[in-house]
Amino acid sequence: MSEEIAALVRRLAAESRDDRAAAQNALIALGAPAVPYLLPLLKNDGTPGGTAAELCLEDIGTAALAPLREVRAHGPGALRAAALRMLAALGGGDALSDADRAAVERLVRIKLPDEHPGDLPADRWIAVPKAEVADIVRALDLHDARPVTTAMGLSAAVHHENSLRHPADDGSDATAYRVFITPEFEGWRLVYGADYLNENWAQVVTRLSAHCGEAHFYAVDEYDGAWVWWVSENGQDRRGYRTYGEPQWIGEPMEFERDLMPDEDPDSEDYDEEYAEGVRDPEEVASSISIQPTVVEVLDRVGHGWLAVTDPEVGHGRFRGDLDI
Repeated sequence: MSEEIAALVRRLAAESRDDRAAAQNALIALGAPAVPYLLPLLKNDGTPGGTAAELCLEDIGTAALAPLREVRAHGPGALRAAALRMLAALGGGDALSDADRAAVERLVRIKLPDEHPGDLPADRWIAVPKAEVADIVRALDLHDARPVTTAMGLSAAVHHENSLRHPADDGSDATAYRVFITPEFEGWRLVYGADYLNENWAQVVTRLSAHCGEAHFYAVDEYDGAWVWWVSENGQDRRGYRTYGEPQWIGEPMEFERDLMPDEDPDSEDYDEEYAEGVRDPEEVASSISIQPTVVEVLDRVGHGWLAVTDPEVGHGRFRGDLDI
């Protein structure tokens, strides 16, 4: 059997796509026994064999956890790193041993003081001025907030699984989310959560402004050509724009918009229609009244980021993903 499995693994790098697919299907059908043979290919990131091996392990799913734990515990040593990565990807933090979880926590503590966050994503975020982490956690009723590097927070709340369906106490389905709160950048903290903000941004920005005084939501959807920006103060909508909203605009133009709005006759050659009703581009708005995520690398940073969950019954360990640190 071992020779047959080894032969199938070699075929994952075959030139023929059909041959690779047939080998992949056969290895998935074998399940757990194939895992030790697939792990060595994960060291070849980006190659057809390495990519196919990772896909095989993902399809084998939870059946792969036991042999992966065996490698973590007993080696071979060269495969322990790949086994750890796949354990996190397939089973989340709950799939790791106590020793592995402790090692991750130590590494986070070591990296936190000297981390360099780099630019942050600029597709969907909330900005809150002069707010403590505790204020944001309380406003959004978050739980299990823990210190994380910015890379880890973004991995968890944006790039990997960041929402989970689970049964509620009343028997209905509920959704738990991961939320990342950034370090403070020149008085502003940003809040990320891909699914969380996509599905709840209007309530989130209102709740944050009610507790913290002010909150902004920004979204840039290049695929649909949709722009959204929203400013809420003391729990009330002050000003906002949505490309596909009905209505598109709410509230009166803010001072920075009035400075750009043309006063001339609409029939004049100098009339700038782009700013006739206000500023549409969220990044332009952010640069005028808060901060842009793409420039935080050059801003003064205070503290570190925090990762939290929205449901006290669903801890971090159930979310799958091999997080950056």
